[in-house]
Amino acid sequence: MNILASYNWIKEHVALKESAEDFAREVSLCGPGVERLYPQAPLYEHMVVGQIVSVNAHPNPKVTKLRIATVDVGSEKMDFVCGGSNLEPGMKVAVALIGAQVKWHGQGEPITLQEAEIQGVKSRGMICGANEIGLAEAFPHAEREILDLTWCKAKPGTALAKALDLEDTVMDIEVTTNRPDAFSMIGLAREASAILGGKFLFKEGVVPSLAKSVKPMLLSTKISASKLCTRYQAVVMTGICADQSPWWVKKRLIMSGIRPINAVVDITNYVMLELGQPMHAFDYDKIAGHSLAAREAREGEKLKALDGKTYDLKPGQLVIADANGPVAIAGVMGGEDSGVTDKTTTIIFESATFNEVSVRRTARALNLHSDSSLRYEKGLPEDLTAAALARAVELCQKIACGKVASTVQDVRPAPARKVKYAFRPAKAEALIGVAIPRAEMLSILKSLGFGVSGTGKSVNVTVPYWRAHDIEGERDLIEEIARVHGYHNLPSVMPVGEIPVRPVDAMIAAEDHAKHFFRAAGFTELVTYSMTSADTLAKAGRDPKDCLRINNPLSSDFEFMRRNLIPGVLEIIKQNEGLFPSARVFEVSRVYIPRTGDLPQERTRVVAAVYGPQSEGAALLAEAKGLLEAYCPTVGAGFAELDRAPIAERPLWHPGRSAEINIAGSAVGVLGEIHPLVLKKFGIDGRVAVLSFDLTSLKEQCHVSRQYVPVPLFPASKRDIAVVVDKRLEYAALVREVRAAAHALGSVEFLSAYDGKGIPDGKKSVALHLEFSAADRTLTSEEVEGEVAAVFGALKEKLGAEARA
Repeated sequence: MNILASYNWIKEHVALKESAEDFAREVSLCGPGVERLYPQAPLYEHMVVGQIVSVNAHPNPKVTKLRIATVDVGSEKMDFVCGGSNLEPGMKVAVALIGAQVKWHGQGEPITLQEAEIQGVKSRGMICGANEIGLAEAFPHAEREILDLTWCKAKPGTALAKALDLEDTVMDIEVTTNRPDAFSMIGLAREASAILGGKFLFKEGVVPSLAKSVKPMLLSTKISASKLCTRYQAVVMTGICADQSPWWVKKRLIMSGIRPINAVVDITNYVMLELGQPMHAFDYDKIAGHSLAAREAREGEKLKALDGKTYDLKPGQLVIADANGPVAIAGVMGGEDSGVTDKTTTIIFESATFNEVSVRRTARALNLHSDSSLRYEKGLPEDLTAAALARAVELCQKIACGKVASTVQDVRPAPARKVKYAFRPAKAEALIGVAIPRAEMLSILKSLGFGVSGTGKSVNVTVPYWRAHDIEGERDLIEEIARVHGYHNLPSVMPVGEIPVRPVDAMIAAEDHAKHFFRAAGFTELVTYSMTSADTLAKAGRDPKDCLRINNPLSSDFEFMRRNLIPGVLEIIKQNEGLFPSARVFEVSRVYIPRTGDLPQERTRVVAAVYGPQSEGAALLAEAKGLLEAYCPTVGAGFAELDRAPIAERPLWHPGRSAEINIAGSAVGVLGEIHPLVLKKFGIDGRVAVLSFDLTSLKEQCHVSRQYVPVPLFPASKRDIAVVVDKRLEYAALVREVRAAAHALGSVEFLSAYDGKGIPDGKKSVALHLEFSAADRTLTSEEVEGEVAAVFGALKEKLGAEARA
């Protein structure tokens, strides 16, 4: 996960002299990785603060919307043609001079200003609206209004970036999932302190106590689901002015990718970014009974959230409720009816810790995600709520005129527990592989906030609360020392000894071979999802009950674990048929077969599909069959027999154009066309022939070892024969009898099949090309004719075949 962090904000909490570039380089080597830097000042080059001296009408009386503003820009007074409706003498404005980049009326791509003549008056720049220089979120204004900077103390001619304190760099920082503490400015400052050696300046505050003369306002809190909410704190603040936040707050929110809303909401977001603890504010007057409870939702409850949508809540989902019902989805989003508005004068600040699994499941079930849920899903410590609440109160007093009006409600079902581990410096040195002084090791741990006590071979290290979900033992402490010391500082040593050879996994090798074979055959490899939907299963004639269902699917499209690759392949064919009317595709991947009371059985399947228009049906099937005949010899598989009988019970397959693949008497897959009704359900217009087999089963029938066979020294004898057989006889049965009858037979090739004139009704003529050979001699004509005679005899006896004249 990534965070946008203002370097100036980080430096507010740690004493640093390094430039942003140096900070990024050093911290990336030992801590969170800085992926990109976004300097802010260059965006405002050639822009200055100006003060309007006078505003006069345009010299052309026909031009009524434009006026001439004389502006003091420090070094001189300049005239600008401006259509701003709110121009007034004495007003401070943002002036873009020649060379500045602005968005004209806030639209389109930035343009570079050049000297221009507007309605006959020369202008060497422009007076800008907030939307023209990227500040519309902080300074919303009506159409044709320019940005009013009268509040700014900067003198005319001051660079705009300096006047608005935008001489800053925003960093895009990647933080690993196990480090939610670093997903905040304080966490990053603490990392910088340990890595760069700067003094860590942040001190946790406390909520000020009520004066004895102040009567506390009513507020009660409770936790009814202690496993889902481990701490809940709240306090009432009154005298609130929920107006716009000051520029310094807005600036930091915008740099972090969050839109300013009003002072109270901005405070909660500011604290979340600064300390990493999400917060929420309720309108006190809209909370029934002035009571808040963290409990599970009840059947039939609904909540209209701050995004304007109403969500159906289910038991097991944690909510914050008042006396009348839910007012927030815990850890995800607050309710609209209890939200803070411009008219709010009394609020309740909430700071709580919610179970990370509960928040994640609720957010996914409702398809509702927020900055708060993103942080709660990583797991936050209970002790962080107090620091966040104190900071929110401090900011509220500072920018929203708030006053503490109640005691702090703090409900915590389980007491705080300190986590300690024994740490052995000698063990750390052995694992890291380099000598690091004991004092340096302990200093690194202390700089990261760990408590260290003891002087012997083993010392006790107390884990700070913000790392309680991350540090699980001595090895984690050693890892902290190694990374802060710097992996780049560890010496590079060439390995010695015998190079280890990774054992070859037979199944992985078989998968690689299958992929190579089909790619070489001109097929395009597919990679489809392992999960599928009930709709896709139904279209393929599969009952979803036969598949393993996922308890918390991301969506209904990924609800079941697939048992077959073909439905996913058919979905891909449908998506591409319009662009590619015919194509060859394949996939080698896992399927999942449910087993009672156990994990599913995983099998590796291969599916190769050839699809095209209706007119190519026979050719498609022949190509798929040829693919099977070409593949089997490459893996040492025997002759593949095709049996159509079992296919009648499989709704996915065409009953007359599909057959079961048998190798050495074992069924390993299916070759054939997909049933037209199935294709219709998937919306496929053409025909699809498929070769599908279980790679695991096929591998069991293969010859693992291969032997070299020399090139024959003696030529083979070739004969072509034609026999008349029953029209329904399958080619595989014919070849099987031919091979059984001839002892010197080398190969059998199909030549043709004919059932026209000269052939009795119900019969067909099949022509075969036979090759006979011996390893030790050239066969005589008598021997070859004897073999051919044996073939004819066997075919007549077993199949009722007659030689065709």
